[in-house]
Amino acid sequence: MHRFKTDRETSMRVLAKTLALSDKELLDRTYDGAIAEHKLPTKQYPTLEGLKTILASDPKAKGAKVEDFVDLRFIKELDESGYIEKLYKR
Repeated sequence: MHRFKTDRETSMRVLAKTLALSDKELLDRTYDGAIAEHKLPTKQYPTLEGLKTILASDPKAKGAKVEDFVDLRFIKELDESGYIEKLYKR
């Protein structure tokens, strides 16, 4: 993981919109826990185990295969090209 600077105000607006949150305290905790403490991985590959957990929580997804929902070629291409590393060298 890399350390990076963020604009808290802009990040909070994005979190609020993306997560459909209006609770200021919850937004603060989300920002502090994920962004300010730099817990987000640089290369955000989804984990198959994590996706299995999500599918298992939805009765409509019974019998669904995680592999049918995952296409890693784009993140792999960005990773292998060195693009992601370059983003964090700024």
